Amino acid sequence: MRPTCGELVDRLEASVERNRAGALLLSGGLDSTILASILRPEYSVAAGFGADAPDLAFARQVAQRYSRRHAEEVFYEEKMADMVDAVVQVFKTFDPIEIRNSCVALAGLERAKRDGHTRVMTGDGGDELFAGYNYLSRYYGDLKKLEQELARLWQVMHFSSKTLGERIGVQVVTPFLDPEFAEFAKSVDVAEKVGEHGGQKYGKFILRRCFEPEIGELAWRPKMAQEQGAATDRFSGFVEKMIDDATYASKARIAESEGVRIRSKEHLNYYAIFRSYFPPPKEESHCDRVCPKCHACLEGRFCRTCGAFPVTPVSL
Repeated sequence: MRPTCGELVDRLEASVERNRAGALLLSGGLDSTILASILRPEYSVAAGFGADAPDLAFARQVAQRYSRRHAEEVFYEEKMADMVDAVVQVFKTFDPIEIRNSCVALAGLERAKRDGHTRVMTGDGGDELFAGYNYLSRYYGDLKKLEQELARLWQVMHFSSKTLGERIGVQVVTPFLDPEFAEFAKSVDVAEKVGEHGGQKYGKFILRRCFEPEIGELAWRPKMAQEQGAATDRFSGFVEKMIDDATYASKARIAESEGVRIRSKEHLNYYAIFRSYFPPPKEESHCDRVCPKCHACLEGRFCRTCGAFPVTPVSL
């Protein structure tokens, strides 16, 4: 289907109304910026590792236009370590990307709650529904393959914010994932989701084009991975300094004896936290197909336990 901009905007506005909240988790990326332009939130919050996290500046710019009140939750190594511990427990994972990204959501939701908000809107789902991830650019030249990859994503997409919100007593609402809007988004022709602007190809093209009249140049902000925008990828450097080479080699061998392939000192740190709460994945893998890197149960090509991708399942 090739919808008009009027139809797309109307449908997303209706979804925002169905999922209305007083607070918005704001990164300054396209999806949360669009939601801010519709919701005009009473309160928005952005979170980042260090005061110079790129998302904080972008979110501030958006908040100046659309939010009545804006807060910034800046955290550092000690707070990040506490959140890592919580995320590992909640999701039974030692996947570095999942952990870094979930910490950003947790920090923002905790700040919103401290500031008196227990219903928070997020932009979850925009990348999956409208081909926003940078890795999807490899399929821009073959829209059939892009369509197939999006269909795969829709089957496995997973968002940590709702689970984390439940843990701390915050209700998370997601207009992009609203069943009615999500069904509409999936029906949009894949050719509408990719396009060229200023000599550069973009995913989420129809969203950018249709909301440009409202959000202006912000519509063409390049996609930045959340761990880069919120700067949680810097935490790996902190962990690298914590673990010396001899300790890493020794503990990585122990992990391997438990069926787990360790990829870095950061990965080892998260696995050590995981093991303080849970047995090795292989001891709980009562399934036919497991990840060859950690022996956790596996569906598809991505392991939610250790973060390995792409992987071919091993049959037991």
